[in-house]
Amino acid sequence: MPGRAGRPAGASSRACSRRYPSRCTPREAPEPMRPSKRAVGLLLGAGILFLIGTNVQAGWLYVLAALLLGALAAGLVLPFAALRGLSIELVVPDEAEQGTPTIVELRVDGSSRGVRRNVTVRDTHLEPVDGLLPPIRRGERIEVTTLRTPRRRGEVVTVQAELRSNAPFGVAERRVRAKLLARTLVLPRVFPLGNLPFVEPIATNARAVHEAPRRGQGPDYLGIREYRAGDPMRHVHWALTARHGRLMVREFEEERTRRLAVVVDTERDEGDAWTPLDRCCSAAASVLDAATAQGQGARLIAARPGLGIDVLSRADRSEMFRWLANLQPSGIPLEAALGGLGREDLRGIQTVVIAMPVWGRGGRDGLYGDVRRLAHLVPRVVCVLVEASATDAGSVAGGLGASGADVRRWGPEDDLAEAMSSRGVLA
Repeated sequence: MPGRAGRPAGASSRACSRRYPSRCTPREAPEPMRPSKRAVGLLLGAGILFLIGTNVQAGWLYVLAALLLGALAAGLVLPFAALRGLSIELVVPDEAEQGTPTIVELRVDGSSRGVRRNVTVRDTHLEPVDGLLPPIRRGERIEVTTLRTPRRRGEVVTVQAELRSNAPFGVAERRVRAKLLARTLVLPRVFPLGNLPFVEPIATNARAVHEAPRRGQGPDYLGIREYRAGDPMRHVHWALTARHGRLMVREFEEERTRRLAVVVDTERDEGDAWTPLDRCCSAAASVLDAATAQGQGARLIAARPGLGIDVLSRADRSEMFRWLANLQPSGIPLEAALGGLGREDLRGIQTVVIAMPVWGRGGRDGLYGDVRRLAHLVPRVVCVLVEASATDAGSVAGGLGASGADVRRWGPEDDLAEAMSSRGVLA
């Protein structure tokens, strides 16, 4: 329900600047006036009354015809002033989760003169919304709070909103597109998975799980430092030693981090909402959420347009979710992403999770070979098959299972937690 609120000096502008500068004062050229059916009815009614009055010589019919024409003329002229002086502001969150209702606040400031009535605002940020505003008095601010559900993952940018008014008689409607800037990053949806059979908790004596890397005896590099007495010679970095003229050694990261690698198939996508790629990113985010809750770190791998095979490592939970939110179809086959993974890329990895949609019913011999190779490099390979409504993933699941993968099948109507806890095919 829209409410009125006085505008404290400087308060609203500071609140908006902390989020996004979406206040609008400049506007584009207004669209042409759109007469309504009511305008046609008034014009026809005035013409009929004029003809009847001419035939019967009744003056009062002329008066009625003149009133109808006057209402028509006023309805065509007054909408030009109905939107003058209005400014619009859209306050949006920095981040939202796909499929989760999100609050978006719309603020409209009145002009310095007159009352603006019958004003409708439409914007499409996160979700198309039309709102009829109450009368806007001079210098008044109208605040409308809406609840919107993002349908697509990724960055949502809104650059304009539409103001409409057909005051006072509904004869004609004037539309003005107001320029603004509102930006929200829609993160992939996260489903609670609980304890997964392929994600084992990490034993630790610490009071909390440390996501930041720490020095230890793990397989991954943490940094470079000067040689100290007692350092093993196999840790010497000879290239930097030659450059600096003194012994330099590698420091390694504690083994508790980055025990899980998640590969997302970004070759293609289809649909407008809750697409196969959105579901793959949601499955990946849910697995990452469950892994970090168990003290495991993670590494993300996917093909990205213009970047090739991109690997995100040494990142916290929020950064990983933002990385997944920005994934777009790359046109690079999953086989290319898996084929480029070698022993160095999988150092310290105990489980590789592959989130992939199933396109058609045919087999993928190249993919089976890559999965078979990964199964010899890491202890466990898990394939999450995102199935469409009319897709038979039985042959693909069987081929992956025969290649040594632990297959989980997620249908369009299935619960992800149940799909991840039960094996679709026994390897």
